[in-house]
Amino acid sequence: MAAVARRPGLVLFAVAVLLGSVAALRADVTEEQIRPLTLVALVAIVLGEQLPMRISGRVIAPLTTAPALGFILTPLAASGVRLSAWTVLAVVWLCILLGGLIARLRGLSVVEGSLGSRFLGMAVTTLIARGIVTDGQTLVEWAFDVQTHAALGALGLLLAALAGGLVERVLDNLVVWIGQRGSFAHIVAAEVGPLAGISMATVATGPLIALASPVLDWAATPLLILPVLLSYLSVQRVVATRQAMEEAVIALSRFSEITELTRAGHVQRVADLSVSIGREMAVDVAMLRDIERTALLHDVGQLGLDEPLRTGATIHASTSEEAVMARSVKRVIAGTPQLAELTPYLDQVRTPFRRAREFGERIPLPSRIVRVANAWDDITEGAVSPRARAVALERLHLGLGYDYDPEVVAALERALSAH
Repeated sequence: MAAVARRPGLVLFAVAVLLGSVAALRADVTEEQIRPLTLVALVAIVLGEQLPMRISGRVIAPLTTAPALGFILTPLAASGVRLSAWTVLAVVWLCILLGGLIARLRGLSVVEGSLGSRFLGMAVTTLIARGIVTDGQTLVEWAFDVQTHAALGALGLLLAALAGGLVERVLDNLVVWIGQRGSFAHIVAAEVGPLAGISMATVATGPLIALASPVLDWAATPLLILPVLLSYLSVQRVVATRQAMEEAVIALSRFSEITELTRAGHVQRVADLSVSIGREMAVDVAMLRDIERTALLHDVGQLGLDEPLRTGATIHASTSEEAVMARSVKRVIAGTPQLAELTPYLDQVRTPFRRAREFGERIPLPSRIVRVANAWDDITEGAVSPRARAVALERLHLGLGYDYDPEVVAALERALSAH
Protein backbone atom coordinates (compact mmCIF):
# COMPACT_ATOMS: atom_id res chain seq x y z
CA MET A 1 0.00 0.00 0.00
CA ALA A 2 2.90 2.36 0.71
CA ALA A 3 4.18 1.91 -2.84
CA VAL A 4 0.72 2.65 -4.23
CA ALA A 5 0.54 5.86 -2.18
CA ARG A 6 3.96 6.96 -3.42
CA ARG A 7 3.40 6.24 -7.12
CA PRO A 8 -0.34 5.86 -7.81
CA GLY A 9 0.14 6.98 -11.42
CA LEU A 10 2.64 4.22 -12.07
CA VAL A 11 0.22 1.62 -10.70
CA LEU A 12 -2.49 2.94 -13.01
CA PHE A 13 -0.10 2.76 -15.95
CA ALA A 14 0.75 -0.85 -15.05
CA VAL A 15 -2.96 -1.74 -15.16
CA ALA A 16 -3.19 -0.08 -18.59
CA VAL A 17 -0.15 -2.04 -19.82
CA LEU A 18 -1.70 -5.29 -18.61
CA LEU A 19 -5.04 -4.59 -20.30
CA GLY A 20 -3.36 -3.36 -23.48
CA SER A 21 -1.18 -6.47 -23.64
CA VAL A 22 -4.19 -8.77 -23.26
CA ALA A 23 -5.97 -6.83 -26.00
CA ALA A 24 -2.94 -7.15 -28.31
CA LEU A 25 -2.82 -10.92 -27.77
CA ARG A 26 -6.54 -11.32 -28.52
CA ALA A 27 -6.67 -8.89 -31.45
CA ASP A 28 -7.49 -10.09 -34.94
CA VAL A 29 -6.39 -7.52 -37.52
CA THR A 30 -7.12 -8.36 -41.15
CA GLU A 31 -6.07 -6.66 -44.37
CA GLU A 32 -9.61 -5.54 -45.19
CA GLN A 33 -9.74 -3.54 -41.96
CA ILE A 34 -6.85 -1.32 -43.07
CA ARG A 35 -8.53 1.64 -44.75
CA PRO A 36 -7.59 5.33 -45.25
CA LEU A 37 -10.07 6.31 -42.52
CA THR A 38 -8.36 3.95 -40.08
CA LEU A 39 -4.84 5.07 -40.97
CA VAL A 40 -5.68 8.78 -40.62
CA ALA A 41 -7.26 8.19 -37.20
CA LEU A 42 -4.26 6.21 -35.97
CA VAL A 43 -1.78 8.83 -37.18
CA ALA A 44 -3.86 11.49 -35.41
CA ILE A 45 -3.69 9.50 -32.14
CA VAL A 46 0.11 9.24 -32.36
CA LEU A 47 0.45 12.96 -33.16
CA GLY A 48 -1.95 13.86 -30.36
CA GLU A 49 0.43 12.34 -27.82
CA GLN A 50 3.01 14.92 -28.91
CA LEU A 51 0.71 17.76 -27.80
CA PRO A 52 -0.24 17.13 -24.16
CA MET A 53 -1.68 19.92 -22.05
CA ARG A 54 -0.94 20.59 -18.37
CA ILE A 55 -3.78 22.42 -16.67
CA SER A 56 -4.92 22.59 -13.02
CA GLY A 57 -2.19 20.11 -12.11
CA ARG A 58 -3.47 17.52 -14.61
CA VAL A 59 -2.05 16.39 -17.93
CA ILE A 60 -4.59 15.73 -20.67
CA ALA A 61 -4.23 14.98 -24.37
CA PRO A 62 -7.42 16.16 -26.12
CA LEU A 63 -5.85 15.71 -29.56
CA THR A 64 -5.32 12.04 -28.70
CA THR A 65 -8.68 11.39 -27.09
CA ALA A 66 -10.86 12.92 -29.82
CA PRO A 67 -9.55 10.82 -32.77
CA ALA A 68 -9.33 7.73 -30.55
CA LEU A 69 -13.01 8.03 -29.59
CA GLY A 70 -13.87 8.60 -33.24
CA PHE A 71 -11.97 5.45 -34.17
CA ILE A 72 -13.67 3.41 -31.44
CA LEU A 73 -17.19 4.55 -32.36
CA THR A 74 -16.88 4.37 -36.16
CA PRO A 75 -18.16 1.23 -38.02
CA LEU A 76 -14.75 0.20 -39.34
CA ALA A 77 -15.25 -3.36 -40.55
CA ALA A 78 -16.30 -4.51 -43.99
CA SER A 79 -19.93 -5.49 -44.53
CA GLY A 80 -20.91 -8.55 -42.55
CA VAL A 81 -17.67 -8.65 -40.54
CA ARG A 82 -17.75 -7.57 -36.89
CA LEU A 83 -14.61 -5.84 -35.59
CA SER A 84 -13.97 -7.15 -32.09
CA ALA A 85 -13.58 -4.87 -29.08
CA TRP A 86 -10.18 -6.45 -28.39
CA THR A 87 -8.93 -5.54 -31.85
CA VAL A 88 -10.02 -1.91 -31.57
CA LEU A 89 -8.60 -1.64 -28.05
CA ALA A 90 -5.27 -3.18 -29.09
CA VAL A 91 -4.84 -0.77 -31.99
CA VAL A 92 -5.65 2.25 -29.80
CA TRP A 93 -3.24 1.04 -27.11
CA LEU A 94 -0.37 0.48 -29.53
CA CYS A 95 -0.88 3.94 -31.05
CA ILE A 96 -0.91 5.62 -27.63
CA LEU A 97 2.16 3.65 -26.60
CA LEU A 98 3.96 4.57 -29.83
CA GLY A 99 3.00 8.21 -29.38
CA GLY A 100 4.27 8.20 -25.81
CA LEU A 101 7.55 6.58 -26.87
CA ILE A 102 8.09 9.18 -29.60
CA ALA A 103 7.30 11.96 -27.12
CA ARG A 104 9.85 10.56 -24.66
CA LEU A 105 12.49 10.30 -27.41
CA ARG A 106 11.79 13.95 -28.28
CA GLY A 107 12.55 14.90 -24.68
CA LEU A 108 8.95 15.56 -23.67
CA SER A 109 7.65 14.56 -20.25
CA VAL A 110 5.29 11.58 -20.35
CA VAL A 111 3.06 11.28 -17.26
CA GLU A 112 2.33 7.58 -16.77
CA GLY A 113 -0.78 8.12 -14.65
CA SER A 114 -2.32 10.44 -17.22
CA LEU A 115 -1.57 8.03 -20.06
CA GLY A 116 -3.00 5.13 -18.06
CA SER A 117 -6.23 6.91 -17.12
CA ARG A 118 -6.65 8.06 -20.72
CA PHE A 119 -6.39 4.53 -22.08
CA LEU A 120 -8.60 3.00 -19.38
CA GLY A 121 -11.28 5.58 -20.15
CA MET A 122 -11.11 4.57 -23.80
CA ALA A 123 -11.32 0.92 -22.75
CA VAL A 124 -14.63 1.65 -21.01
CA THR A 125 -15.99 3.33 -24.14
CA THR A 126 -14.81 0.38 -26.24
CA LEU A 127 -16.50 -2.09 -23.89
CA ILE A 128 -19.81 -0.22 -24.04
CA ALA A 129 -19.68 0.45 -27.78
CA ARG A 130 -18.28 -2.86 -29.04
CA GLY A 131 -18.02 -5.36 -26.21
CA ILE A 132 -21.67 -5.64 -25.18
CA VAL A 133 -23.99 -7.42 -27.61
CA THR A 134 -27.76 -6.97 -27.27
CA ASP A 135 -30.20 -8.64 -29.67
CA GLY A 136 -27.26 -9.62 -31.84
CA GLN A 137 -25.93 -6.06 -32.18
CA THR A 138 -23.25 -3.97 -30.52
CA LEU A 139 -23.96 -0.32 -29.73
CA VAL A 140 -22.00 0.82 -32.81
CA GLU A 141 -23.95 -1.56 -35.07
CA TRP A 142 -27.25 -0.47 -33.53
CA ALA A 143 -26.40 3.24 -33.85
CA PHE A 144 -25.69 2.91 -37.58
CA ASP A 145 -28.54 0.50 -38.33
CA VAL A 146 -30.96 1.96 -40.87
CA GLN A 147 -33.85 1.05 -38.57
CA THR A 148 -32.44 3.13 -35.69
CA HIS A 149 -33.47 6.76 -35.48
CA ALA A 150 -30.41 8.94 -36.21
CA ALA A 151 -30.88 11.03 -33.06
CA LEU A 152 -31.07 7.94 -30.83
CA GLY A 153 -27.98 6.46 -32.46
CA ALA A 154 -26.05 9.70 -31.92
CA LEU A 155 -27.20 9.84 -28.29
CA GLY A 156 -26.04 6.27 -27.70
CA LEU A 157 -22.58 7.03 -29.09
CA LEU A 158 -22.35 10.21 -27.02
CA LEU A 159 -23.26 8.37 -23.82
CA ALA A 160 -20.57 5.75 -24.50
CA ALA A 161 -18.00 8.51 -25.03
CA LEU A 162 -19.17 10.34 -21.90
CA ALA A 163 -18.83 7.19 -19.80
CA GLY A 164 -15.23 6.75 -20.90
CA GLY A 165 -14.46 10.43 -20.38
CA LEU A 166 -15.93 10.29 -16.88
CA VAL A 167 -13.82 7.25 -15.98
CA GLU A 168 -10.69 9.01 -17.25
CA ARG A 169 -11.34 12.11 -15.15
CA VAL A 170 -12.22 10.08 -12.02
CA LEU A 171 -9.04 8.00 -12.31
CA ASP A 172 -6.95 11.12 -12.91
CA ASN A 173 -8.43 12.76 -9.82
CA LEU A 174 -7.88 9.61 -7.76
CA VAL A 175 -4.18 9.72 -8.64
CA VAL A 176 -4.00 13.36 -7.50
CA TRP A 177 -6.00 12.60 -4.35
CA ILE A 178 -3.81 9.66 -3.31
CA GLY A 179 -0.70 11.74 -3.96
CA GLN A 180 -1.88 14.85 -2.08
CA ARG A 181 -4.14 13.27 0.57
CA GLY A 182 -6.45 16.25 0.37
CA SER A 183 -10.21 16.48 0.14
CA PHE A 184 -11.41 14.53 -2.91
CA ALA A 185 -14.30 16.96 -3.39
CA HIS A 186 -11.93 19.91 -3.62
CA ILE A 187 -9.59 18.05 -5.96
CA VAL A 188 -12.55 17.35 -8.24
CA ALA A 189 -13.46 21.05 -8.05
CA ALA A 190 -10.30 21.77 -10.06
CA GLU A 191 -12.11 20.20 -13.03
CA VAL A 192 -14.35 23.26 -13.23
CA GLY A 193 -13.15 25.88 -15.72
CA PRO A 194 -11.03 25.50 -18.85
CA LEU A 195 -10.32 21.83 -18.06
CA ALA A 196 -14.03 20.95 -18.01
CA GLY A 197 -14.66 22.90 -21.20
CA ILE A 198 -12.00 21.27 -23.32
CA SER A 199 -12.78 17.83 -21.85
CA MET A 200 -16.44 18.11 -22.88
CA ALA A 201 -15.49 19.39 -26.34
CA THR A 202 -13.13 16.44 -26.76
CA VAL A 203 -15.70 13.86 -25.67
CA ALA A 204 -18.35 15.31 -28.00
CA THR A 205 -15.97 15.30 -30.98
CA GLY A 206 -15.52 11.50 -30.94
CA PRO A 207 -19.17 10.70 -31.77
CA LEU A 208 -19.21 13.51 -34.35
CA ILE A 209 -16.28 11.94 -36.18
CA ALA A 210 -18.03 8.56 -36.11
CA LEU A 211 -21.31 10.00 -37.43
CA ALA A 212 -19.57 11.96 -40.19
CA SER A 213 -17.29 9.13 -41.34
CA PRO A 214 -19.85 7.38 -43.62
CA VAL A 215 -20.10 10.64 -45.60
CA LEU A 216 -16.64 12.22 -45.26
CA ASP A 217 -14.61 9.01 -44.93
CA TRP A 218 -11.00 9.73 -43.85
CA ALA A 219 -11.56 13.53 -43.97
CA ALA A 220 -13.92 13.32 -40.97
CA THR A 221 -11.05 13.05 -38.49
CA PRO A 222 -8.94 16.08 -39.52
CA LEU A 223 -11.97 18.30 -40.21
CA LEU A 224 -13.77 17.63 -36.94
CA ILE A 225 -10.61 17.78 -34.84
CA LEU A 226 -10.12 21.42 -35.88
CA PRO A 227 -12.47 22.82 -33.17
CA VAL A 228 -10.61 20.77 -30.54
CA LEU A 229 -7.30 22.09 -31.89
CA LEU A 230 -8.56 25.69 -31.64
CA SER A 231 -9.79 25.05 -28.08
CA TYR A 232 -6.41 23.52 -27.28
CA LEU A 233 -4.57 26.62 -28.53
CA SER A 234 -6.91 28.96 -26.61
CA VAL A 235 -6.54 27.06 -23.35
CA GLN A 236 -2.78 26.88 -23.85
CA ARG A 237 -2.68 30.68 -24.01
CA VAL A 238 -4.64 30.87 -20.75
CA VAL A 239 -2.28 28.36 -19.13
CA ALA A 240 0.78 30.27 -20.39
CA THR A 241 -0.60 33.52 -18.94
CA ARG A 242 -1.24 31.86 -15.58
CA GLN A 243 2.22 30.32 -15.57
CA ALA A 244 3.84 33.68 -16.34
CA MET A 245 1.92 35.22 -13.44
CA GLU A 246 2.99 32.44 -11.06
CA GLU A 247 6.62 32.86 -12.12
CA ALA A 248 6.36 36.62 -11.56
CA VAL A 249 4.95 36.06 -8.06
CA ILE A 250 7.75 33.61 -7.22
CA ALA A 251 10.40 36.03 -8.53
CA LEU A 252 8.86 38.87 -6.50
CA SER A 253 8.72 36.70 -3.40
CA ARG A 254 12.46 36.05 -3.55
CA PHE A 255 13.44 39.74 -3.32
CA SER A 256 13.48 39.66 0.47
CA GLU A 257 15.76 36.60 0.45
CA ILE A 258 18.08 37.95 -2.25
CA THR A 259 18.52 41.17 -0.25
CA GLU A 260 19.09 39.01 2.87
CA LEU A 261 16.14 40.54 4.69
CA THR A 262 14.74 37.06 5.41
CA ARG A 263 16.28 33.64 5.88
CA ALA A 264 16.88 31.48 2.83
CA GLY A 265 13.90 29.25 2.07
CA HIS A 266 11.60 31.00 4.56
CA VAL A 267 9.06 32.27 2.03
CA GLN A 268 8.72 28.94 0.22
CA ARG A 269 8.40 27.03 3.49
CA VAL A 270 5.62 29.37 4.62
CA ALA A 271 3.87 28.97 1.26
CA ASP A 272 4.09 25.16 1.37
CA LEU A 273 2.86 25.02 4.96
CA SER A 274 0.03 27.48 4.24
CA VAL A 275 -1.17 25.31 1.35
CA SER A 276 -1.06 22.21 3.59
CA ILE A 277 -3.11 24.01 6.25
CA GLY A 278 -5.58 25.16 3.60
CA ARG A 279 -6.03 21.58 2.40
CA GLU A 280 -6.63 20.42 5.96
CA MET A 281 -9.33 23.08 6.24
CA ALA A 282 -10.88 21.86 2.95
CA VAL A 283 -10.74 25.23 1.18
CA ASP A 284 -11.59 25.33 -2.51
CA VAL A 285 -9.01 25.42 -5.29
CA ALA A 286 -9.36 29.15 -6.00
CA MET A 287 -8.80 30.09 -2.36
CA LEU A 288 -5.90 27.65 -2.11
CA ARG A 289 -4.25 29.56 -4.96
CA ASP A 290 -4.85 32.86 -3.14
CA ILE A 291 -3.41 31.42 0.07
CA GLU A 292 -0.25 30.33 -1.74
CA ARG A 293 0.21 33.72 -3.43
CA THR A 294 -0.43 35.58 -0.18
CA ALA A 295 2.18 33.44 1.55
CA LEU A 296 4.71 34.02 -1.23
CA LEU A 297 4.26 37.79 -1.02
CA HIS A 298 3.81 38.21 2.74
CA ASP A 299 7.40 39.41 3.31
CA VAL A 300 7.71 41.74 0.31
CA GLY A 301 6.84 44.67 2.58
CA GLN A 302 10.20 44.28 4.35
CA LEU A 303 11.79 45.97 1.34
CA GLY A 304 10.38 49.27 2.64
CA LEU A 305 11.99 49.07 6.10
CA ASP A 306 14.86 51.42 6.97
CA GLU A 307 16.39 48.80 9.27
CA PRO A 308 16.04 45.03 8.69
CA LEU A 309 14.18 42.97 11.27
CA ARG A 310 16.11 40.68 13.57
CA THR A 311 16.65 37.42 11.58
CA GLY A 312 13.98 38.71 9.19
CA ALA A 313 11.24 37.39 11.49
CA THR A 314 8.09 39.51 11.30
CA ILE A 315 6.93 38.25 14.70
CA HIS A 316 9.55 40.68 16.09
CA ALA A 317 8.18 43.66 14.13
CA SER A 318 6.82 46.69 15.99
CA THR A 319 3.47 48.28 15.18
CA SER A 320 5.13 51.07 13.19
CA GLU A 321 7.24 48.58 11.24
CA GLU A 322 4.13 46.55 10.42
CA ALA A 323 2.47 49.71 9.09
CA VAL A 324 5.49 50.46 6.89
CA MET A 325 5.47 46.90 5.53
CA ALA A 326 1.75 47.12 4.77
CA ARG A 327 2.24 50.35 2.80
CA SER A 328 5.21 48.86 0.94
CA VAL A 329 3.22 45.81 -0.13
CA LYS A 330 0.46 48.04 -1.50
CA ARG A 331 2.96 50.04 -3.54
CA VAL A 332 4.59 46.91 -4.94
CA ILE A 333 1.39 45.25 -6.17
CA ALA A 334 -0.60 48.41 -6.96
CA GLY A 335 0.37 48.34 -10.63
CA THR A 336 -0.53 44.68 -11.11
CA PRO A 337 -4.31 44.21 -11.48
CA GLN A 338 -3.97 40.42 -11.32
CA LEU A 339 -2.48 40.73 -7.82
CA ALA A 340 -4.71 43.55 -6.57
CA GLU A 341 -7.21 41.00 -5.24
CA LEU A 342 -4.55 39.88 -2.76
CA THR A 343 -4.31 43.32 -1.13
CA PRO A 344 -6.98 42.62 1.56
CA TYR A 345 -5.26 39.35 2.46
CA LEU A 346 -1.78 40.89 2.67
CA ASP A 347 -3.15 43.83 4.69
CA GLN A 348 -4.54 41.50 7.36
CA VAL A 349 -1.70 38.98 7.67
CA ARG A 350 -0.30 40.90 10.64
CA THR A 351 -3.69 41.50 12.30
CA PRO A 352 -3.97 39.55 15.59
CA PHE A 353 -6.96 37.22 15.81
CA ARG A 354 -8.26 38.96 18.95
CA ARG A 355 -9.49 41.85 16.79
CA ALA A 356 -12.00 39.49 15.20
CA ARG A 357 -13.31 38.41 18.61
CA GLU A 358 -13.21 41.76 20.41
CA PHE A 359 -14.22 44.16 17.64
CA GLY A 360 -15.91 41.87 15.11
CA GLU A 361 -13.27 42.72 12.53
CA ARG A 362 -13.35 40.39 9.53
CA ILE A 363 -9.97 38.78 8.99
CA PRO A 364 -9.89 36.73 5.75
CA LEU A 365 -9.01 33.06 6.09
CA PRO A 366 -5.90 33.33 3.84
CA SER A 367 -4.55 36.04 6.18
CA ARG A 368 -5.17 33.91 9.28
CA ILE A 369 -3.53 30.88 7.69
CA VAL A 370 -0.43 32.74 6.49
CA ARG A 371 -0.09 34.43 9.90
CA VAL A 372 0.09 31.05 11.63
CA ALA A 373 2.38 29.47 9.02
CA ASN A 374 4.71 32.48 9.12
CA ALA A 375 4.88 32.42 12.93
CA TRP A 376 5.65 28.70 12.85
CA ASP A 377 8.60 29.19 10.49
CA ASP A 378 9.82 32.30 12.32
CA ILE A 379 9.97 30.29 15.55
CA THR A 380 11.43 27.05 14.15
CA GLU A 381 13.71 28.88 11.65
CA GLY A 382 13.22 25.92 9.33
CA ALA A 383 14.28 23.30 11.89
CA VAL A 384 12.31 20.04 11.86
CA SER A 385 13.56 18.47 15.08
CA PRO A 386 11.00 17.35 17.69
CA ARG A 387 12.41 19.95 20.09
CA ALA A 388 11.93 22.81 17.59
CA ARG A 389 8.39 21.67 16.85
CA ALA A 390 7.50 21.40 20.53
CA VAL A 391 8.79 24.92 21.23
CA ALA A 392 6.93 26.35 18.23
CA LEU A 393 3.65 24.67 19.19
CA GLU A 394 4.00 25.92 22.75
CA ARG A 395 4.50 29.49 21.49
CA LEU A 396 1.49 29.23 19.19
CA HIS A 397 -0.69 27.80 21.96
CA LEU A 398 0.29 30.70 24.22
CA GLY A 399 -1.09 33.06 21.59
CA LEU A 400 -4.17 30.94 20.84
CA GLY A 401 -7.28 33.07 20.44
CA TYR A 402 -5.22 36.24 20.92
CA ASP A 403 -2.69 36.27 18.11
CA TYR A 404 -3.71 33.13 16.21
CA ASP A 405 -6.95 31.51 15.08
CA PRO A 406 -7.45 28.26 17.08
CA GLU A 407 -9.00 26.50 14.05
CA VAL A 408 -5.97 27.34 11.91
CA VAL A 409 -3.54 26.17 14.59
CA ALA A 410 -5.49 22.90 14.88
CA ALA A 411 -5.26 22.49 11.09
CA LEU A 412 -1.52 23.19 11.32
CA GLU A 413 -1.11 20.36 13.82
CA ARG A 414 -3.04 17.99 11.54
CA ALA A 415 -0.91 19.01 8.56
CA LEU A 416 2.30 18.42 10.51
CA SER A 417 1.07 15.01 11.69
CA ALA A 418 0.18 14.02 8.11
CA HIS A 419 3.70 14.76 6.96
